[in-house]
Amino acid sequence: MRHPRYPEARLALTLAVLGLLSRTASGQIQLVNMVPRAASGESVQDAEPSLTVNPANPLQIAASAFTWDNPHGSPMIGANAPIYTSTDGGQTWNLVLNVPSAVGAALPTGDIMLHFSGTASGTTSLLYAGILGALPPGGNLPVQVLRTTDYRLARPMSVIDTRTTTAGVDQPHLGAATVRGGTDAGKDRLYVGFNKLDTSRTATVDYSLDAAAPAPPRLRFDLHVIETRDTLGQDGYANVPAVHPDGTVYVLFYGLRSHGELAGTATTDVVVVRDDNWGSGSTPFAALIDASDGHAGRRVVTGRTVVLVGGWLGQQRLGASNLALAVDPRNSRTVYIAWADQPTGTFTQTLHVRRSTDGGANWSSDLKTVPDAVNSSLAINSRGQVAFLYQQLVGAPPEDRWETRLTRTTDAGGATWDDPGVLLANTPASSPEKQYDPYLGDYALVVASGQTFFGVFSANNYPDRANFHASVVYQRYVDWTTHQLFKDAAGTIPVAPSIDPFFFKVTEAGGAPGAPQENR
Repeated sequence: MRHPRYPEARLALTLAVLGLLSRTASGQIQLVNMVPRAASGESVQDAEPSLTVNPANPLQIAASAFTWDNPHGSPMIGANAPIYTSTDGGQTWNLVLNVPSAVGAALPTGDIMLHFSGTASGTTSLLYAGILGALPPGGNLPVQVLRTTDYRLARPMSVIDTRTTTAGVDQPHLGAATVRGGTDAGKDRLYVGFNKLDTSRTATVDYSLDAAAPAPPRLRFDLHVIETRDTLGQDGYANVPAVHPDGTVYVLFYGLRSHGELAGTATTDVVVVRDDNWGSGSTPFAALIDASDGHAGRRVVTGRTVVLVGGWLGQQRLGASNLALAVDPRNSRTVYIAWADQPTGTFTQTLHVRRSTDGGANWSSDLKTVPDAVNSSLAINSRGQVAFLYQQLVGAPPEDRWETRLTRTTDAGGATWDDPGVLLANTPASSPEKQYDPYLGDYALVVASGQTFFGVFSANNYPDRANFHASVVYQRYVDWTTHQLFKDAAGTIPVAPSIDPFFFKVTEAGGAPGAPQENR
């Protein structure tokens, strides 16, 4: 007999009402707590999410977070870590154990990011992953590039590339595209930006021009350092690629130039490099030359201070990714970037958004600035509308809160925004207590498929509807009236609040960009 908290008719009516409430002037919004019902007993910190949508079938979505193979978290009890999978456009989610990990590993994997290609594989498409491979305690984590022919199956992904150094590697970010025409039509181009800590110039891209080819002898990755200037000993942790189907590839990174005035900070340039032919030439990623010094790589801003270690907002560390890059699918010369820097004399940070319409040679002034914020992400849909996702700390302890917002452009020129945008979540920042760094993660993500924006972020899962957009749905067992999570359907085993990944989808109305409105 079903518990009265979960009657079928009441659930259907509730979902229908929420569907009406979530409609806006610009389309419809969907928000889902991704933890499956079968994992309702877990209370670990599922931070640092990523997400990808199959370009051939937007009902198929894969996502990841720091999610273990058991409800108790560290250490791993098996050899494979899970990803989140959906086959119905994000309405429901399952956990599939297919990421190579290690028994006894403290984390299921290090940093992880996913990307579907356009190459068909049965009834789905190839899925790539870039990870810091998990190891038992001790040792540096390698960057591993993975591939699977079916993201829905619980079998280990194939390791198709590994990079490591004695000094370590960090933060793989993925970009990919499938060639549409010419002699290479159908080939997958895959780009993994990461921090290769064995020299002072550490901004690096590892890439394959035929990533769908069988593992040796045909599959080959080329390693290329994209930093052309001297650094203080390394570049920033994140190197973020964006790939256009016409062969244009951008990568965004922090060039760390000197130590800052405050301990744990650095003076930096925000640098964009570009290649116009997939990186296939003899001097890859050298298409953008900075006129002021003649080096490859356009410095969008210089002399900005960033936190490397020791800074926090709420319980979230600073100094990690905070870089975002998106290229217009209609025109590869239109590109947006976001970065974070530190106001003078503080240990907080401000996000900035700028645009170039000439392939990165020249840049606008700030189109947006967001103080006290982290985890910026950008996407551009098929009609040129830009979405900007971020998480901002508001208020003061112990009442400070994380607001997760999605703002979108409302004009054809892409410079006017629907501020304050859609408030997806407004959750306590001081609880639950941090289990490890990062608290929410070093990134969240928004992507575009056609006109629709899909995204993922991590947040406190305390079940209070006032904390979320009106469309919110939980898969895990929950009593919204008493604000209690449960392990079981009978509601007899309570579960403490924790950090969960949340999926969202914004289905845009047709026509020219309109003026979306905030909906609570």
